[in-house]
Amino acid sequence: MTTTTIQAATAVGYFRVSSPGQAGERHVSLDVQAAAFNEYCQAHQLEPIARFTDIASGRKDDRAQYLAMLAYIDEHGIGNVVVLFLDRFGRNPREILRRYWDLQERGITVQSVNEDLKEELLLLLRAGIAGQESKRTSERVRAAIREAVSRGTHVGMMPFGYIKYGNQIEQVPEQAAAIRLAYELATVRNMGYKAIADYLNGHGHRTKSGKLFMAETTKVILKNPALVGRMVFKGSSGQGEPIVHENYYPAILSPEEWDTLQERLRIRREGQHRGRTDSSQYLLSGIARCGHCGGPMGGTSPGPKQYYLCRYHKKASARCEERNSHKLAELEDAILEHLGQYSDPKRVRELLKADGEELDGRDEAELARATARLADLEQAFLNDLDRVDRAIMNEAEYVKRQEVRRQEQEDLQSSKAELEAKLAAQRDLAAQAASVPVKVGSFLQDFKGMDVRQAKALLQGILKAAHVYKDGRIELEFRE
Repeated sequence: MTTTTIQAATAVGYFRVSSPGQAGERHVSLDVQAAAFNEYCQAHQLEPIARFTDIASGRKDDRAQYLAMLAYIDEHGIGNVVVLFLDRFGRNPREILRRYWDLQERGITVQSVNEDLKEELLLLLRAGIAGQESKRTSERVRAAIREAVSRGTHVGMMPFGYIKYGNQIEQVPEQAAAIRLAYELATVRNMGYKAIADYLNGHGHRTKSGKLFMAETTKVILKNPALVGRMVFKGSSGQGEPIVHENYYPAILSPEEWDTLQERLRIRREGQHRGRTDSSQYLLSGIARCGHCGGPMGGTSPGPKQYYLCRYHKKASARCEERNSHKLAELEDAILEHLGQYSDPKRVRELLKADGEELDGRDEAELARATARLADLEQAFLNDLDRVDRAIMNEAEYVKRQEVRRQEQEDLQSSKAELEAKLAAQRDLAAQAASVPVKVGSFLQDFKGMDVRQAKALLQGILKAAHVYKDGRIELEFRE
Protein backbone atom coordinates (compact mmCIF):
# COMPACT_ATOMS: atom_id res chain seq x y z
CA MET A 1 0.00 0.00 0.00
CA THR A 2 1.36 3.37 -0.97
CA THR A 3 0.73 6.39 1.25
CA THR A 4 0.60 9.83 -0.40
CA THR A 5 1.21 12.91 1.77
CA ILE A 6 -0.47 16.09 0.54
CA GLN A 7 1.60 19.10 1.56
CA ALA A 8 -0.41 22.23 2.24
CA ALA A 9 0.40 25.39 0.28
CA THR A 10 2.15 28.06 2.32
CA ALA A 11 0.57 31.39 3.18
CA VAL A 12 1.36 34.60 5.07
CA GLY A 13 -1.16 36.97 6.55
CA TYR A 14 -1.06 40.73 6.04
CA PHE A 15 -2.87 42.85 8.61
CA ARG A 16 -3.31 46.54 9.22
CA VAL A 17 -4.51 48.25 12.39
CA SER A 18 -4.59 51.70 13.96
CA SER A 19 -2.38 50.58 16.83
CA PRO A 20 -1.48 47.20 18.32
CA GLY A 21 -4.48 45.60 20.02
CA GLN A 22 -6.87 48.34 18.94
CA ALA A 23 -9.50 48.64 16.22
CA GLY A 24 -8.25 49.39 12.78
CA GLU A 25 -10.08 49.92 9.54
CA ARG A 26 -13.61 48.48 9.48
CA HIS A 27 -13.22 48.18 13.29
CA VAL A 28 -11.41 44.84 13.16
CA SER A 29 -8.84 44.29 15.91
CA LEU A 30 -5.49 42.60 15.40
CA ASP A 31 -6.59 39.55 17.41
CA VAL A 32 -9.71 39.11 15.30
CA GLN A 33 -7.70 39.41 12.07
CA ALA A 34 -5.18 36.83 13.29
CA ALA A 35 -7.95 34.38 14.26
CA ALA A 36 -9.73 34.85 10.92
CA PHE A 37 -6.43 34.23 9.10
CA ASN A 38 -5.84 30.92 10.93
CA GLU A 39 -9.42 29.75 10.36
CA TYR A 40 -9.27 30.62 6.66
CA CYS A 41 -5.97 28.76 6.20
CA GLN A 42 -7.37 25.68 7.94
CA ALA A 43 -10.50 25.73 5.78
CA HIS A 44 -8.56 26.15 2.52
CA GLN A 45 -5.67 23.78 3.21
CA LEU A 46 -3.10 26.56 3.60
CA GLU A 47 -0.18 26.40 5.99
CA PRO A 48 0.05 29.70 7.91
CA ILE A 49 3.76 30.51 8.01
CA ALA A 50 3.96 34.13 9.19
CA ARG A 51 1.98 37.28 9.88
CA PHE A 52 2.89 40.89 9.08
CA THR A 53 1.14 43.90 10.56
CA ASP A 54 1.44 47.54 9.49
CA ILE A 55 0.26 50.31 11.77
CA ALA A 56 -1.59 53.40 10.56
CA SER A 57 -1.66 56.23 13.08
CA GLY A 58 -3.29 59.59 12.27
CA ARG A 59 -1.87 60.97 9.04
CA LYS A 60 1.07 58.53 9.09
CA ASP A 61 0.58 55.30 7.21
CA ASP A 62 3.61 53.03 7.82
CA ARG A 63 4.16 50.30 5.17
CA ALA A 64 7.43 48.90 6.55
CA GLN A 65 5.91 45.48 7.29
CA TYR A 66 4.50 45.21 3.78
CA LEU A 67 8.04 45.56 2.44
CA ALA A 68 9.29 43.07 5.04
CA MET A 69 6.61 40.65 3.87
CA LEU A 70 7.82 40.89 0.27
CA ALA A 71 11.38 40.12 1.35
CA TYR A 72 10.16 37.17 3.42
CA ILE A 73 8.10 35.81 0.52
CA ASP A 74 11.08 35.99 -1.84
CA GLU A 75 13.35 34.28 0.68
CA HIS A 76 11.00 31.43 1.65
CA GLY A 77 9.06 30.89 -1.57
CA ILE A 78 5.64 31.66 -0.10
CA GLY A 79 2.81 31.21 -2.61
CA ASN A 80 -0.18 32.95 -0.95
CA VAL A 81 -0.99 36.20 0.83
CA VAL A 82 -4.20 36.30 2.86
CA VAL A 83 -5.93 39.53 3.91
CA LEU A 84 -9.18 40.19 5.67
CA PHE A 85 -10.12 42.85 3.12
CA LEU A 86 -8.36 43.95 -0.06
CA ASP A 87 -8.27 47.55 1.13
CA ARG A 88 -5.53 46.54 3.60
CA PHE A 89 -3.11 47.09 0.69
CA GLY A 90 -3.57 50.86 0.43
CA ARG A 91 -5.45 54.07 1.04
CA ASN A 92 -6.87 54.55 -2.48
CA PRO A 93 -7.87 52.36 -5.45
CA ARG A 94 -4.70 53.02 -7.43
CA GLU A 95 -2.44 52.11 -4.50
CA ILE A 96 -4.40 48.92 -3.75
CA LEU A 97 -4.38 47.78 -7.37
CA ARG A 98 -0.67 48.49 -7.75
CA ARG A 99 0.19 46.31 -4.75
CA TYR A 100 -2.21 43.59 -5.86
CA TRP A 101 -0.60 43.47 -9.29
CA ASP A 102 2.88 43.55 -7.76
CA LEU A 103 2.09 40.33 -5.91
CA GLN A 104 0.56 38.80 -9.03
CA GLU A 105 3.76 39.57 -10.95
CA ARG A 106 5.74 37.68 -8.30
CA GLY A 107 3.56 34.61 -8.86
CA ILE A 108 1.76 35.07 -5.54
CA THR A 109 -1.95 34.38 -5.14
CA VAL A 110 -3.86 36.99 -3.15
CA GLN A 111 -6.84 35.72 -1.15
CA SER A 112 -9.38 37.66 0.83
CA VAL A 113 -11.22 36.18 3.80
CA ASN A 114 -14.36 38.29 3.45
CA GLU A 115 -14.58 39.32 -0.22
CA ASP A 116 -15.12 38.05 -3.73
CA LEU A 117 -11.89 39.30 -5.28
CA LYS A 118 -13.23 39.65 -8.81
CA GLU A 119 -16.13 41.78 -7.63
CA GLU A 120 -13.90 43.85 -5.33
CA LEU A 121 -11.34 44.50 -8.08
CA LEU A 122 -14.06 45.76 -10.39
CA LEU A 123 -15.32 48.05 -7.64
CA LEU A 124 -11.82 49.41 -7.15
CA LEU A 125 -11.42 49.97 -10.89
CA ARG A 126 -14.70 51.84 -11.02
CA ALA A 127 -13.75 53.91 -7.97
CA GLY A 128 -10.52 54.93 -9.67
CA ILE A 129 -12.43 55.95 -12.77
CA ALA A 130 -14.96 57.86 -10.67
CA GLY A 131 -12.15 59.92 -9.22
CA GLN A 132 -10.83 60.65 -12.70
CA GLU A 133 -14.31 61.50 -13.94
CA SER A 134 -14.84 63.91 -11.03
CA LYS A 135 -11.61 65.64 -11.98
CA ARG A 136 -12.67 65.79 -15.63
CA THR A 137 -16.06 67.19 -14.62
CA SER A 138 -14.37 70.00 -12.71
CA GLU A 139 -12.12 70.66 -15.68
CA ARG A 140 -15.15 70.77 -18.01
CA VAL A 141 -16.87 73.28 -15.70
CA ARG A 142 -13.77 75.49 -15.64
CA ALA A 143 -13.45 75.18 -19.41
CA ALA A 144 -17.12 76.16 -19.85
CA ILE A 145 -16.60 79.22 -17.65
CA ARG A 146 -13.54 80.26 -19.66
CA GLU A 147 -15.51 79.80 -22.89
CA ALA A 148 -18.34 81.96 -21.55
CA VAL A 149 -15.90 84.66 -20.43
CA SER A 150 -14.11 84.57 -23.79
CA ARG A 151 -17.49 85.37 -25.41
CA GLY A 152 -17.88 88.37 -23.12
CA THR A 153 -20.15 86.89 -20.44
CA HIS A 154 -19.50 88.36 -17.00
CA VAL A 155 -18.80 85.79 -14.28
CA GLY A 156 -19.05 86.56 -10.58
CA MET A 157 -19.83 89.81 -8.79
CA MET A 158 -19.59 93.18 -10.44
CA PRO A 159 -16.52 95.13 -9.29
CA PHE A 160 -16.89 98.15 -7.05
CA GLY A 161 -18.12 101.11 -9.09
CA TYR A 162 -20.37 99.14 -11.45
CA ILE A 163 -23.81 97.55 -11.67
CA LYS A 164 -25.42 95.39 -14.36
CA TYR A 165 -28.94 95.93 -15.73
CA GLY A 166 -29.75 93.03 -18.06
CA ASN A 167 -26.93 93.06 -20.58
CA GLN A 168 -25.94 96.64 -19.81
CA ILE A 169 -23.14 97.56 -17.38
CA GLU A 170 -23.31 101.03 -15.85
CA GLN A 171 -21.39 103.06 -13.30
CA VAL A 172 -22.75 103.51 -9.80
CA PRO A 173 -22.41 107.29 -9.32
CA GLU A 174 -21.66 107.24 -5.57
CA GLN A 175 -19.09 104.44 -5.95
CA ALA A 176 -17.50 106.07 -9.00
CA ALA A 177 -17.16 109.28 -6.98
CA ALA A 178 -15.41 107.34 -4.18
CA ILE A 179 -12.98 105.89 -6.73
CA ARG A 180 -12.22 109.33 -8.18
CA LEU A 181 -11.58 110.63 -4.68
CA ALA A 182 -9.32 107.68 -3.85
CA TYR A 183 -7.39 108.32 -7.07
CA GLU A 184 -6.75 111.94 -6.08
CA LEU A 185 -5.71 110.93 -2.56
CA ALA A 186 -3.24 108.35 -3.90
CA THR A 187 -1.68 110.38 -6.72
CA VAL A 188 -1.85 113.98 -5.53
CA ARG A 189 -1.67 113.63 -1.75
CA ASN A 190 0.45 110.44 -1.85
CA MET A 191 -1.71 108.69 0.76
CA GLY A 192 -1.48 104.95 1.51
CA TYR A 193 -4.32 102.41 1.49
CA LYS A 194 -5.21 102.79 5.19
CA ALA A 195 -5.19 106.58 5.04
CA ILE A 196 -7.38 106.50 1.93
CA ALA A 197 -9.79 104.05 3.59
CA ASP A 198 -10.05 106.26 6.68
CA TYR A 199 -10.65 109.36 4.54
CA LEU A 200 -13.39 107.65 2.52
CA ASN A 201 -15.08 106.38 5.67
CA GLY A 202 -14.89 109.84 7.24
CA HIS A 203 -16.61 111.38 4.25
CA GLY A 204 -19.53 108.95 4.27
CA HIS A 205 -18.43 106.50 1.56
CA ARG A 206 -19.10 102.76 2.01
CA THR A 207 -18.32 99.47 0.23
CA LYS A 208 -20.81 97.62 -2.00
CA SER A 209 -22.08 95.75 1.06
CA GLY A 210 -22.46 98.97 3.07
CA LYS A 211 -19.45 98.29 5.32
CA LEU A 212 -16.52 100.54 6.18
CA PHE A 213 -13.50 100.56 3.89
CA MET A 214 -10.41 98.70 5.05
CA ALA A 215 -6.86 99.02 3.74
CA GLU A 216 -7.09 95.69 1.87
CA THR A 217 -10.49 96.59 0.38
CA THR A 218 -9.07 99.86 -0.91
CA LYS A 219 -6.07 98.07 -2.39
CA VAL A 220 -8.26 95.61 -4.31
CA ILE A 221 -10.40 98.43 -5.71
CA LEU A 222 -7.50 100.64 -6.82
CA LYS A 223 -5.63 97.78 -8.48
CA ASN A 224 -8.64 96.46 -10.39
CA PRO A 225 -8.23 97.13 -14.15
CA ALA A 226 -12.02 97.51 -14.33
CA LEU A 227 -11.38 101.15 -13.39
CA VAL A 228 -9.96 101.72 -16.85
CA GLY A 229 -12.68 99.61 -18.49
CA ARG A 230 -10.65 96.40 -18.79
CA MET A 231 -12.03 93.02 -17.80
CA VAL A 232 -9.34 90.48 -16.88
CA PHE A 233 -10.24 86.86 -16.11
CA LYS A 234 -7.43 84.70 -14.73
CA GLY A 235 -9.42 81.68 -13.58
CA SER A 236 -7.68 78.83 -11.77
CA SER A 237 -3.93 78.28 -11.97
CA GLY A 238 -2.69 76.35 -14.95
CA GLN A 239 -5.57 77.40 -17.22
CA GLY A 240 -3.46 79.29 -19.66
CA GLU A 241 -3.23 82.98 -20.45
CA PRO A 242 -5.69 85.42 -18.80
CA ILE A 243 -8.71 86.44 -20.88
CA VAL A 244 -8.79 90.20 -21.43
CA HIS A 245 -11.62 92.35 -22.80
CA GLU A 246 -10.89 96.02 -23.39
CA ASN A 247 -13.65 98.62 -23.03
CA TYR A 248 -15.80 96.07 -21.19
CA TYR A 249 -16.82 98.45 -18.38
CA PRO A 250 -17.59 102.17 -18.71
CA ALA A 251 -14.18 103.49 -17.60
CA ILE A 252 -13.93 105.60 -14.46
CA LEU A 253 -10.26 106.48 -15.06
CA SER A 254 -8.50 107.33 -18.31
CA PRO A 255 -5.56 105.14 -19.45
CA GLU A 256 -3.16 107.90 -18.42
CA GLU A 257 -4.74 108.20 -14.98
CA TRP A 258 -4.65 104.43 -14.55
CA ASP A 259 -0.93 104.28 -15.42
CA THR A 260 -0.16 107.15 -13.05
CA LEU A 261 -2.11 105.49 -10.26
CA GLN A 262 -0.39 102.12 -10.64
CA GLU A 263 3.06 103.70 -10.78
CA ARG A 264 2.32 105.70 -7.64
CA LEU A 265 1.07 102.59 -5.82
CA ARG A 266 4.11 100.62 -6.93
CA ILE A 267 6.56 103.31 -5.85
CA ARG A 268 4.89 103.67 -2.48
CA ARG A 269 4.93 99.90 -1.93
CA GLU A 270 8.62 99.64 -2.72
CA GLY A 271 9.36 102.74 -0.71
CA GLN A 272 8.20 100.82 2.38
CA HIS A 273 11.21 98.57 1.87
CA ARG A 274 13.66 101.33 0.98
CA GLY A 275 12.80 103.62 3.85
CA ARG A 276 12.95 107.30 2.84
CA THR A 277 14.78 106.97 -0.45
CA ASP A 278 11.73 107.85 -2.49
CA SER A 279 11.44 111.23 -0.78
CA SER A 280 14.97 112.09 -1.88
CA GLN A 281 15.55 114.77 -4.47
CA TYR A 282 18.22 112.60 -6.13
CA LEU A 283 16.99 111.10 -9.42
CA LEU A 284 18.67 107.71 -8.95
CA SER A 285 18.04 107.14 -5.24
CA GLY A 286 16.24 103.85 -4.82
CA ILE A 287 17.34 102.82 -8.34
CA ALA A 288 21.15 102.90 -8.44
CA ARG A 289 22.77 99.83 -6.85
CA CYS A 290 26.45 99.05 -6.33
CA GLY A 291 27.46 96.46 -8.93
CA HIS A 292 30.06 95.00 -6.53
CA CYS A 293 28.03 94.37 -3.37
CA GLY A 294 24.43 95.06 -4.42
CA GLY A 295 24.03 97.79 -1.84
CA PRO A 296 22.14 101.05 -2.48
CA MET A 297 23.91 104.04 -3.94
CA GLY A 298 22.73 107.29 -2.43
CA GLY A 299 23.33 110.90 -3.32
CA THR A 300 25.53 113.05 -1.14
CA SER A 301 26.86 116.62 -1.19
CA PRO A 302 30.27 116.83 0.57
CA GLY A 303 30.68 120.47 -0.30
CA PRO A 304 29.97 122.09 -3.65
CA LYS A 305 30.15 118.77 -5.55
CA GLN A 306 27.47 116.07 -5.53
CA TYR A 307 28.10 112.33 -5.78
CA TYR A 308 26.43 108.94 -5.81
CA LEU A 309 28.31 106.47 -3.62
CA CYS A 310 27.84 102.97 -2.24
CA ARG A 311 26.22 103.16 1.20
CA TYR A 312 27.86 99.89 2.24
CA HIS A 313 31.36 101.33 1.83
CA LYS A 314 31.78 102.69 5.33
CA LYS A 315 34.83 102.62 7.52
CA ALA A 316 32.80 101.36 10.47
CA SER A 317 31.22 98.36 8.75
CA ALA A 318 33.27 97.93 5.59
CA ARG A 319 30.48 95.86 4.00
CA CYS A 320 31.77 96.78 0.53
CA GLU A 321 35.46 96.76 -0.27
CA GLU A 322 35.10 98.99 -3.32
CA ARG A 323 34.93 102.76 -3.04
CA ASN A 324 32.26 102.99 -5.71
CA SER A 325 31.67 106.70 -6.18
CA HIS A 326 30.51 108.73 -9.20
CA LYS A 327 29.79 112.39 -9.80
CA LEU A 328 26.04 112.93 -9.68
CA ALA A 329 25.58 114.64 -13.04
CA GLU A 330 27.93 112.24 -14.84
CA LEU A 331 26.20 109.09 -13.53
CA GLU A 332 22.71 110.40 -14.24
CA ASP A 333 23.71 111.31 -17.79
CA ALA A 334 25.40 107.93 -18.29
CA ILE A 335 22.33 105.99 -17.12
CA LEU A 336 19.98 108.08 -19.24
CA GLU A 337 22.24 107.54 -22.25
CA HIS A 338 22.37 103.80 -21.56
CA LEU A 339 18.60 103.78 -21.15
CA GLY A 340 18.24 105.45 -24.54
CA GLN A 341 19.41 102.24 -26.25
CA TYR A 342 16.16 100.64 -25.12
CA SER A 343 13.95 103.03 -27.03
CA ASP A 344 14.70 101.08 -30.24
CA PRO A 345 12.53 97.90 -30.43
CA LYS A 346 15.13 96.02 -32.50
CA ARG A 347 17.89 96.87 -30.06
CA VAL A 348 15.69 95.87 -27.10
CA ARG A 349 15.16 92.41 -28.56
CA GLU A 350 18.91 92.02 -28.96
CA LEU A 351 19.69 93.23 -25.44
CA LEU A 352 17.01 91.17 -23.74
CA LYS A 353 17.64 87.98 -25.74
CA ALA A 354 20.46 87.09 -23.36
CA ASP A 355 17.94 86.86 -20.54
CA GLY A 356 15.84 84.19 -22.19
CA GLU A 357 14.84 82.40 -25.36
CA GLU A 358 12.63 83.83 -28.04
CA LEU A 359 9.26 82.32 -28.77
CA ASP A 360 9.71 79.07 -30.61
CA GLY A 361 6.91 77.47 -32.59
CA ARG A 362 8.48 74.07 -31.95
CA ASP A 363 7.82 74.37 -28.21
CA GLU A 364 4.17 75.20 -28.82
CA ALA A 365 3.86 72.26 -31.22
CA GLU A 366 5.44 69.93 -28.64
CA LEU A 367 3.04 71.20 -25.98
CA ALA A 368 0.09 70.53 -28.30
CA ARG A 369 1.33 66.98 -28.95
CA ALA A 370 1.75 66.31 -25.22
CA THR A 371 -1.75 67.63 -24.50
CA ALA A 372 -3.26 65.50 -27.27
CA ARG A 373 -1.43 62.37 -26.11
CA LEU A 374 -2.67 62.88 -22.53
CA ALA A 375 -6.22 63.04 -23.86
CA ASP A 376 -5.62 59.81 -25.82
CA LEU A 377 -4.37 58.06 -22.67
CA GLU A 378 -7.46 59.09 -20.72
CA GLN A 379 -9.69 57.73 -23.47
CA ALA A 380 -7.72 54.47 -23.60
CA PHE A 381 -8.22 54.18 -19.84
CA LEU A 382 -12.01 54.40 -20.30
CA ASN A 383 -12.03 52.05 -23.29
CA ASP A 384 -10.21 49.32 -21.35
CA LEU A 385 -12.59 49.68 -18.43
CA ASP A 386 -15.45 49.05 -20.83
CA ARG A 387 -13.65 45.89 -22.04
CA VAL A 388 -13.35 44.70 -18.44
CA ASP A 389 -17.06 45.31 -17.85
CA ARG A 390 -17.87 43.26 -20.97
CA ALA A 391 -15.46 40.49 -19.90
CA ILE A 392 -13.29 41.01 -22.99
CA MET A 393 -10.29 41.79 -20.77
CA ASN A 394 -9.45 40.34 -17.35
CA GLU A 395 -8.71 42.55 -14.37
CA ALA A 396 -5.03 41.62 -14.12
CA GLU A 397 -4.35 42.61 -17.72
CA TYR A 398 -6.27 45.83 -17.18
CA VAL A 399 -4.19 46.79 -14.14
CA LYS A 400 -0.95 45.92 -15.94
CA ARG A 401 -1.83 48.05 -18.96
CA GLN A 402 -2.91 50.99 -16.84
CA GLU A 403 0.31 50.98 -14.83
CA VAL A 404 2.27 51.32 -18.06
CA ARG A 405 0.01 54.13 -19.20
CA ARG A 406 0.25 55.88 -15.83
CA GLN A 407 4.01 56.06 -16.14
CA GLU A 408 3.72 57.61 -19.61
CA GLN A 409 1.05 59.96 -18.27
CA GLU A 410 3.29 61.15 -15.42
CA ASP A 411 6.20 61.72 -17.83
CA LEU A 412 3.97 63.68 -20.21
CA GLN A 413 2.52 65.80 -17.41
CA SER A 414 6.04 66.66 -16.25
CA SER A 415 7.10 67.59 -19.80
CA LYS A 416 3.92 69.61 -20.28
CA ALA A 417 4.57 71.60 -17.10
CA GLU A 418 8.13 72.38 -18.20
CA LEU A 419 6.97 73.46 -21.66
CA GLU A 420 4.25 75.68 -20.22
CA ALA A 421 6.75 77.34 -17.88
CA LYS A 422 9.20 77.85 -20.76
CA LEU A 423 6.54 79.35 -23.02
CA ALA A 424 5.34 81.62 -20.20
CA ALA A 425 8.89 82.93 -19.77
CA GLN A 426 9.18 83.45 -23.52
CA ARG A 427 5.90 85.36 -23.63
CA ASP A 428 7.02 87.53 -20.71
CA LEU A 429 10.21 88.33 -22.60
CA ALA A 430 8.27 89.13 -25.76
CA ALA A 431 5.88 91.36 -23.80
CA GLN A 432 8.81 93.14 -22.18
CA ALA A 433 10.50 93.64 -25.54
CA ALA A 434 7.27 95.23 -26.80
CA SER A 435 6.55 97.47 -23.79
CA VAL A 436 10.03 98.70 -22.82
CA PRO A 437 10.68 100.82 -25.96
CA VAL A 438 7.33 102.58 -25.54
CA LYS A 439 7.93 103.37 -21.85
CA VAL A 440 11.53 104.45 -22.38
CA GLY A 441 10.74 106.57 -25.43
CA SER A 442 7.91 108.36 -23.66
CA PHE A 443 10.04 108.98 -20.58
CA LEU A 444 13.02 110.39 -22.49
CA GLN A 445 10.77 112.61 -24.59
CA ASP A 446 9.15 114.21 -21.53
CA PHE A 447 12.11 114.05 -19.15
CA LYS A 448 13.38 117.61 -19.55
CA GLY A 449 10.01 119.09 -18.63
CA MET A 450 9.69 117.17 -15.35
CA ASP A 451 10.85 118.00 -11.85
CA VAL A 452 13.09 115.47 -10.09
CA ARG A 453 10.33 113.82 -8.05
CA GLN A 454 8.09 113.34 -11.07
CA ALA A 455 10.93 112.04 -13.23
CA LYS A 456 12.02 109.61 -10.52
CA ALA A 457 8.50 108.29 -10.10
CA LEU A 458 8.30 107.48 -13.82
CA LEU A 459 11.84 106.10 -13.93
CA GLN A 460 11.09 103.75 -11.04
CA GLY A 461 8.11 102.53 -13.02
CA ILE A 462 10.52 101.45 -15.79
CA LEU A 463 13.63 100.32 -13.91
CA LYS A 464 13.83 97.94 -11.01
CA ALA A 465 17.53 98.73 -10.56
CA ALA A 466 20.57 100.21 -12.30
CA HIS A 467 23.69 98.27 -11.25
CA VAL A 468 26.71 100.59 -11.38
CA TYR A 469 30.34 99.49 -11.22
CA LYS A 470 33.45 101.41 -10.18
CA ASP A 471 34.78 101.34 -13.77
CA GLY A 472 31.57 102.94 -15.07
CA ARG A 473 29.83 99.81 -16.38
CA ILE A 474 26.04 99.92 -16.08
CA GLU A 475 23.55 97.02 -16.09
CA LEU A 476 19.86 97.88 -16.17
CA GLU A 477 17.18 95.67 -14.62
CA PHE A 478 13.74 96.38 -16.05
CA ARG A 479 10.43 95.80 -14.37
CA GLU A 480 8.27 92.99 -15.70
